Amino acid sequence: MKHIRGFLFIVFSIFSGYSQNGLFNIMDYGAINDGVTLCSASIQKTIDECAKKGGGKVIVPPGKYLTGPLFLKSNITFEVYSGAELIFSDDIENCPIIDGKWEGIERKVYASLFTGHDLDNVSIIGRGKINGQGSKWWKAYYQTKNLRKKMGLNEREPNNPKGSPLKVPRPRLVNLYNCTNVLISELTFVDSPAWTIHPVYCENVIIEKLSIIQPYESPNTDGINPESCSNVRIIGCYIDVGDDCITIKSGYNEDGRRVGIPSENIVISNCTFANGRSAIGIGSEMSGGVKNVTISNCVFNGTLRGLRIKTNRDRGGTVENYNASNIVMSNIKTPISIDMYYGTKDDTVFPVTEKTPHFKDIYISNIYAIDCVNSLEIKGLPEAPVDNISIINSSFKSTNGFNVDFVKNLSINNITVDCNHGIPLSISNAETVSINDFRLGNTVKELPMVRFNKVKDAFITNSKVSKDTHVFLNAINSEGIEIQNNWLGSSKIIKDQADD
Repeated sequence: MKHIRGFLFIVFSIFSGYSQNGLFNIMDYGAINDGVTLCSASIQKTIDECAKKGGGKVIVPPGKYLTGPLFLKSNITFEVYSGAELIFSDDIENCPIIDGKWEGIERKVYASLFTGHDLDNVSIIGRGKINGQGSKWWKAYYQTKNLRKKMGLNEREPNNPKGSPLKVPRPRLVNLYNCTNVLISELTFVDSPAWTIHPVYCENVIIEKLSIIQPYESPNTDGINPESCSNVRIIGCYIDVGDDCITIKSGYNEDGRRVGIPSENIVISNCTFANGRSAIGIGSEMSGGVKNVTISNCVFNGTLRGLRIKTNRDRGGTVENYNASNIVMSNIKTPISIDMYYGTKDDTVFPVTEKTPHFKDIYISNIYAIDCVNSLEIKGLPEAPVDNISIINSSFKSTNGFNVDFVKNLSINNITVDCNHGIPLSISNAETVSINDFRLGNTVKELPMVRFNKVKDAFITNSKVSKDTHVFLNAINSEGIEIQNNWLGSSKIIKDQADD
C-alpha cells in the first residue's frame, strides 16, 4: 500500500505542477488547456521560475495551449507531453519585435514561439505537437511582398514600407541565437509562419526524431536551417515542407562576410524527405563559409531537388569538404544540383574579389536515383570553377544525363546513366577530368555518349556504350584527351565537329 501511495504521489506531482525533482508544470502557474485562453504569461512564468531555481524541466501536460512567443532560459528542458499541443498565436499586431536574423542579415524580426539568446544547456523535447498557425502570417507575407514590389523594393536589405501587414520578417517556431548544448527532439511541428527550426551562431546542436510538416505552397517554410553553427547533428527526422527541407547557411553578402562565422562540422543522417524545394541544400546565403558536412543514409522522395549547393557572384565565402553518400532518391527534378549562378545568368568572366564564392572538395557516392528529370547539373563560374569534385558508385534513371560546366579536377567513377533524352554526359569548360567505368542504360542513339566542349586533359577508361550508340565521344575545341580500354561496339569518336 505504501508503494501505491508513493506512485500516486509522483503521478499527482507531475500533472499538478508540484516542483519535485526540478519539474515545473505550466498548469500550476495558470495555463489553461482549452486551446482558446492565451497562456503566454503563465508559461513564461513557469520558465522563469524554473530558471530561478537553477534549472530543471518545464512540462506541458496533455491538452491544447494557445501561446505567444516564449523566451527560454539556460539549464531548462521544455517538454511537451504526448497529447499536448502548443498553438502559436497569430496575433501579428501584438507579437514582440526583437533583434534577430532573417535570410542571412542581422535585423529586427518578430519573436518566435521559442526564442533564446546566449543560452547554455537548452532542450525542447517531447512527443507533443507544435502548431504554428501559419496561414495568417503567410497571407500577410504575400500582401507585404506585393507592396514591396509596387514600391520597387526587390532586394532583401530594405525594411518593409510603412503600412505593410508585416513590420519585420516573420517568426519561426524555434529560433536560438548564440546558444551552446542544444537539444530538439521527437516533437511534431506543423504550419510554421516561416522557417521552422533556425539555430544561429550556436554550438553543439542535436536535432533528432522530428516530424516537420507544412503545406507545399506555404512560403519560406523550410524545415531545419542551421546558420553559422558548429557541431550540428540532424538525425532521424521526417520533413515535408513548402520550401527546403534542410538548408545550411552562413550569412548573406556583405553582412555575412562582416560576421564571418562559418557553418561547420555538420552531420545529417537517417532522414526522410517528402516534397519541398530541396531535400538538403547549402546556401544561397553562405557568405561566411560552409565546411565539413557529412550526409548519409537518407531517402528523398518528391523534392524538387535532392542535394543542392547554390550561390552567386555577390556571396563570397567557400563551401568545402562536403561528403554525401548512401542516398535513395525518387520523383525528383534534379537529384544533384551545384549552381554558382543562382538568380543570375551572366557568363562574363569577372575579376576574383572577396565577393567571389568558391566550391571545392566535394565527394558524392552511392546515389540511387529513379524517375528524375536531370541526373546531375554543375554550373561553376568562369573565374571560379568548381574544384575537386568526385561522383562515384551511383546509378541514375532520368530523362536527361549529366550536364557539367566550369569545373576542374572532376572524377566520375562507376556510374550508370539510363536516360531517354539528351546526352548522357556533357562536360564543358573543364580541366583535368577522369572518367572511369561510365555505362549507359537507355540512350538516344543519334547522340554521343560523351560530349566535350573546351575540355583540357581528360582520361576516359573502362566505359561502355549501349548497343545502339553511334558516337562514343564528340570532342569539340578540346585537347589532351586519352581513351583506353573502353567497350565502343560500333560507335565512333568524333573530334572538332559539332553535333547535328
